[in-house]
Amino acid sequence: MKIKRMLATGMLVVCLMTGCANPMAAIYDNDIKIASNINSYNRNNYKQTTEDGHFTASVEKMEGMDTIWVFDAEEDKSLEITYIINVSSGKMKLVLINPKGDVSIIAECDTEMSEPIQSTLNVESGNNRIKIVAGENTKFDIEFSIQEGELG
Repeated sequence: MKIKRMLATGMLVVCLMTGCANPMAAIYDNDIKIASNINSYNRNNYKQTTEDGHFTASVEKMEGMDTIWVFDAEEDKSLEITYIINVSSGKMKLVLINPKGDVSIIAECDTEMSEPIQSTLNVESGNNRIKIVAGENTKFDIEFSIQEGELG
């Protein structure tokens, strides 16, 4: 019993010294991981709908990243998007990943937006993706509209 207690104490000390960070929350600032084809997240109470180019989601708690849009463009083009993001806790961003794997931020927020934002998204020929990336313990609602590509 004494050995088990010493072992548990030793593991606790090692954990405290190495900072036992949340690996999903660490994705937030890592463009290499964000650009990957993998979705990796912890998520609680997630509700999502997609219909006719419109995506909505309500998330009680999320950390990590999830792809919400994919578009294989035959040529470079501009697409109109509209979005509104309301973050109750934590932080989140909406990012575009181009066919080369470059990550660009469409929106980043840690509060509520008062009005929907409409902007132009410039996509390149090839596979383009949009991901939601959430920091630790992020609670948010999002509405996103785009008329081409696959939502989900």
